[in-house]
Amino acid sequence: MFKTIFLPLTIRLEAFTHLVPVPFAIYMASITQEYSISEWLLFLVLCVTSGTLMVLGGCLWRYLVLKKISNQFENLQNEKTKDSYTIGSKAKAKELKLFLYRYPFYEGFIIILRWFVGVGLIFVISPFFDLYRPTLWTTFLLYMVMIPPISFVAYYFITENAFRNLFKLPLIRPITIEPNEIPKFDYFKRILISFFALAALPVTVLGYMLISSANGNLHVSNPSLQVLIIGIIFIFPLVFVAYLVAKAVRQGLSETSHILDELSKGNFSVVSMPSSGDDFGQQSFHLNRVIQQLNTMYTEIFTLNVGLESKVKERTIELENSLDEVKKLKFQQDGDYFLTHLLLKPLGKNQVSSDVISIEFLLKQKKKFEFKGKEYEIGGDLNIAHNVILQGKKFSVFVNSDAMGKSMQGAGGALVLGAVFQSIIERTNLSSSTFNQSPERWLKNAFIEMHKIFEGFDGSMLVSLVIGLIEEETGFLYFINAEHPWLILYRDEKASFLENELSYRKLGTKGLNSGIFIKTFRLLPGDTIISGSDGRDDLLLFNEQSETNQRQINQNENLILSYVEQGKGELDPIFKVLTRNGEITDDLSLIRVYYKGNGEIVKNPGFSKSYQTAKKMVEVGNIDAAIDSLQKQILAQPITNKRFHKLLAKLHFKRKEYVEATEHAEVYLESHPYDLSFMELSSILLRKAGNIDQAIEISERIRLREPKAFKNTFHLIRLYLHKGNEERAKEILSEWESFFPGEIERTKKWKQILRLKFPNLLI
Repeated sequence: MFKTIFLPLTIRLEAFTHLVPVPFAIYMASITQEYSISEWLLFLVLCVTSGTLMVLGGCLWRYLVLKKISNQFENLQNEKTKDSYTIGSKAKAKELKLFLYRYPFYEGFIIILRWFVGVGLIFVISPFFDLYRPTLWTTFLLYMVMIPPISFVAYYFITENAFRNLFKLPLIRPITIEPNEIPKFDYFKRILISFFALAALPVTVLGYMLISSANGNLHVSNPSLQVLIIGIIFIFPLVFVAYLVAKAVRQGLSETSHILDELSKGNFSVVSMPSSGDDFGQQSFHLNRVIQQLNTMYTEIFTLNVGLESKVKERTIELENSLDEVKKLKFQQDGDYFLTHLLLKPLGKNQVSSDVISIEFLLKQKKKFEFKGKEYEIGGDLNIAHNVILQGKKFSVFVNSDAMGKSMQGAGGALVLGAVFQSIIERTNLSSSTFNQSPERWLKNAFIEMHKIFEGFDGSMLVSLVIGLIEEETGFLYFINAEHPWLILYRDEKASFLENELSYRKLGTKGLNSGIFIKTFRLLPGDTIISGSDGRDDLLLFNEQSETNQRQINQNENLILSYVEQGKGELDPIFKVLTRNGEITDDLSLIRVYYKGNGEIVKNPGFSKSYQTAKKMVEVGNIDAAIDSLQKQILAQPITNKRFHKLLAKLHFKRKEYVEATEHAEVYLESHPYDLSFMELSSILLRKAGNIDQAIEISERIRLREPKAFKNTFHLIRLYLHKGNEERAKEILSEWESFFPGEIERTKKWKQILRLKFPNLLI
């Protein structure tokens, strides 16, 4: 180790000394000092002697230090080979490693000391040889301003670069170092010192020449040649220092990129080892913490998957049993139909159990068949309803779907959809990572998963559907419509559509690359939602006014609204109205969702008065009294007075009590998930309280509902940048630009603000 470090390092360091500072000194002396030939020879002998002593002294010091380091390495290696490696040995290895971090500073300080001693020696001895001139004082002072800084910068960077590979040695690489144990020398300080060192060269030279010129000591015979010489002398250190800084940055980036590349390959055992005290060295400590967390998460997920294997095996056995039945009946068409009917039956069940939500099905498939004397039907329509728990709240989820194709083809699509959705429900009930998702996230993930399955059929199997999720406590509806007939709201004996535009194509449609967004609607007690397949519109209408009794296909999509009103929002009466007015020409599936409301919540008659009283207290500046009043009201009626939490959150926000504000905001949003503007405020509160992860979660939920909410989108981008997730921030900004190309000016303004807040951001 000693031989591979000492000689190359010494050559580089001393070569720099004799290529940059020494030519500076010789040149400046030649144009400012006036000696005779014999005096010049004597002066040069004096300079060479002093310089030789400087070099020998520096090399001797370096030799002794590096030799000592090499001996320590060998001793530690011998202890490890002989299995006598103890805690004390580990402490010695750590001490050695810390010394390696500090050594570049020692080289920098020693070269400064060498210059002071060497030049000072010439200055002190010159009177004994009648070489003293008054100008030597100026020369000595300006040399000490000009030469030591550039020498320190060069010696530090050269030594640091030479020592980088030592940190990769197996003997000291595993030694753990804390961030505060190594000397921090970030790039702000490095560039500042380098700039000063480079700026000192022309400033001191110009000052030196001006002083010498004023005193009549400047001897320049050929100005053009002198300018060329000075330019060459200046350019070399400038290029050399720039190269050293750039090389250090490149090596730091290369090491960080290597670590990130290994992480992208799934290698969580990689370790980032700092090899310097710069920003990249400090970054290594942060990378190691992230790697440890990722490794922990990977282990937990792996353990969870192992636990789920038994469930998968059980389902596989059940599926194999079902396939055995298929083989027995595959030669009989009715047997195939009957088997498909059997498989579909458990998938299309209404398994909702709720006191506040009632869900009913009506399913009439066009294909009828008989098997063993009984009549059955089969088709592509499917109704599903389940209960799920998300974030501790009970939800009712329903699916109304229509798979394209006749009889068996449509039934195959319904079978795939039912199996996939059943898998999603079971995974939600079994996996903590799933039932901890927000309703928006769960609905989006479920939709994407189903779409990916059908996309694999390469367009041969398409499904339209409505999937809805209702929070039982508040009646808040989240839903996605994939080219399915629009949902119908029946309220106060009037029917109307909840939608007015097509959002997404059928499941399995190629090119569904746009973002998935969630539609929402707040149900009131007594509201009814009707979802139905296109069989509700594909009616062959009876024309009673025609003498020939001709019939025509219904072209009026609004006709179903009048049928719902005639049927009072009940499925059986609606079906009777449909069949009375025409012949159903396609599979028909209807789902009725009735929201009874939470009967336990009773309105507080004194709410408005208490609220206004608190607001008046705030207006006169008595915020403390307002907070006390509201808290007493909440203690008196904690359920009915949850709305007070909204005002309390705002009051604490005004007092900059962000933690308390977030607590009240969380309670309020539990019962008011539809208050989108307050959700935006809640995300801001969480950010100010330091809870960036929850702030991102709420802001992402808002974005899923309202992608056009530009304030929230900009807030979310900033949150990810504060989190350090620049990739996700750029992804959101890119999606905004592609979804809303008309918002060019707003996007430009965002980018300007972000560049000011985050100077290193490349957008």
